Order: sequence, then structure tokens, then C-alpha cells
Amino acid sequence: MARVELGQQLGMSPASVSDLTASLVDEGILVTEDSGEAGSGLLRGRPKVRLFFADTLGCVIGVWTGFNRIELRLVDSAGRNRASRRIERPLRSLEAGELMDVLAETITAFARDTGHPDVKAVGLACQGYVDTRDGVVAWSPVLGVRDLPLASGLNQRLGLPVSIENDASAMAFAIAQRDPELRSGRTACLMVGDGVGLGFLIQGELYRGARFGGSEFGHVRLRRSGPQCRCGGRGCIEAYLADYALYRDAQLIDHRPAPTVLLPGEDAMTDIVAQARSGDAALANLFREAGEVLGDAVGILIQTLEPDHVVICGPGTRAMDLLRPSFEAALETQTIPELRALAAIQVVESSMDLLTEGVVMQALRELDFDLARLKAA
Repeated sequence: MARVELGQQLGMSPASVSDLTASLVDEGILVTEDSGEAGSGLLRGRPKVRLFFADTLGCVIGVWTGFNRIELRLVDSAGRNRASRRIERPLRSLEAGELMDVLAETITAFARDTGHPDVKAVGLACQGYVDTRDGVVAWSPVLGVRDLPLASGLNQRLGLPVSIENDASAMAFAIAQRDPELRSGRTACLMVGDGVGLGFLIQGELYRGARFGGSEFGHVRLRRSGPQCRCGGRGCIEAYLADYALYRDAQLIDHRPAPTVLLPGEDAMTDIVAQARSGDAALANLFREAGEVLGDAVGILIQTLEPDHVVICGPGTRAMDLLRPSFEAALETQTIPELRALAAIQVVESSMDLLTEGVVMQALRELDFDLARLKAA
């Protein structure tokens, strides 16, 4: 942004902003670029000069571990995406040491192959219960080990700062960075896709529980005798809404081939959605029932957390047109009207790219804090 905009947001005088930004430009932390837009006011002015972070301060790598797959993204210090990669690799059968070896080798090879060896930090998003303070994955449906000291294990192998995050919290953080309104008040981001997760933000910062984790909202039980969930329980929200649950039920309806792995791919889910839209009554009913569960889930959120904003996000939004009628009907009947009126509900169509974006943005912010501490010292 331009200096005048920066001063307005921070409540600082133009002289103070100019002095500080000039110092940062001299140090190579910021760079300037002519925006080509005339200055504001009645008189014609010089084009605004915008400030950006330099792209020469190093890179960070964002990683997401899914079911037998790894997604990686390399971003420079200006926030520009430089490279990405997806790797299919069995993970659930690996022991703790072997798993961390595989992840470290994958990250190292990715950094080398991109030609950007100056990596400053790594951020990793993982499904399941993640203790962000101690860097431990206490439980994950996509990994076969519990209480995995992932951050310290990767730090020892890579020699880099490593932070870990629950994947729904990472997506919530990325979405909030794109929309200033979601960084005010309380925002609940319900992610639907491979599983069902919740990222909850208060004034733009992720909520942390007693073990500095997020929320395992997808494993809240709706019905004791409901379908099997990956967590080992039955009747969880996820067991009705996640991709694997919808595909499992679609198999029973029309005897479609089972996926080669537990979780169906995007193509398989797109086919089910297309068939439902084209008039397949049984599959349309499958999404109608899923919409009811989604309405129940959002109603629980509203009545327990009283958020200002509710965001429905994740790959599962691909079928929102099929879910919406029953979702809205269930929400209307299951939620106290006065509380429902307080929450602004929106759907953000999103892909799994937001998971790596979220941990990348957190890693970049930590680098900014490091620069600030260095200057203060």
C-alpha cells in the first residue's frame, strides 16, 4: 500500500511513516513500486508509490499432510507463490521416525528442485488434534501414530524453525487474511471436505484450547447410532458430511466402484455431484440429508459460540447448491431466531490450496516478528 494509506491505518503522521519506511527500504526489507495512479485530491498529483516486502529475504515452505498425500508450496518473502508440488505417498503405515524422515526428505528435495535453497521456515498443516505450543500431533485420522513430536522432529532433521497447525485452523486463518471483516469479532470457519473441521478466530487470531489446539468440532456426535466415523465413534458430524461418508453412501445406492484408497478423489466426488444435479433422485436425497446435518452443525455453532461470522468453506462447497435448501430449512428450525440473526453466514468456495496458504502466512508473520525483534535489539 501507499505510505498515506499505511499512516491512515496505523494512525501515524506522514513524517513518521516516511522516516520508518525509508529506513526499511534502505535495509532492503521493503521495496517501492509506482502504482500508476494519480494522488487523491482536487489537484493532479504524482502517482502513488506503493510499498511491498522485498522478495529477497528468503522463502518459507508450507506443507499439508492428507491421506497418503503431501502438498507443498514455496513462497518468497514478498508472499509470491514460487512453486508447488503434490506427492502421493503412503503415510498411515509409517512409524514415527520413518514418517518424519519421509517428510524431511520430501521437503528438502522440493526446496532443492525449486532452485530456492534459502528457506527460512516451514509450516505444516495436519488433520486431527494438533498441539501448536509443543508441536505435537496428538491424533490424526491420516497418520498411524499418536503423540507425534512433529515440529521438533522436523526441526532436528531440517535445521529450520518448524510450526504445525490443524488444517481447518490454517484454512480459517488464510480466509480471514483475505477479508478484513472476518478479522473483527468472532469468526467460525467450518471446513467440509476430506473431513469436517472448525477454525475459530477472535479478532483475527486463532482460538487455542488448553493444549493450544483448535476444535475437533467434526467429531461432535449428532446421533449415537449413526454411521461409522474415522475417529472410532459413530454418528459424528463428519460421518455424515465428509467426502468419504458421501461416497460410502453413494456406493450403497448405485454400486459404484470403491475408491482405491479410503478417501475418494476430487474426480469421484465431482461425478456424484453431477449425477445428483442431472436428476438422480437417490443421490439428490443423499445431499439433501447432508444439508440437514450441515444446518444442525451450524446451528450448534451459533448457539454454543455465538459468532459474528460463520464461514462454510473447503472442497465440500462444490455441492452447496444441492445442500442449501435443506441446510437453510434445518438451520431455521433448529436455531433460536434471535441468535441466528446475529450471525452473518457466508460460503467461501475454496480448495485445499488454502491449507498451505494458511501455514505459509503464519510462517511469514513469524519471520516479520523476528525482523522486528532484531531491530528492537
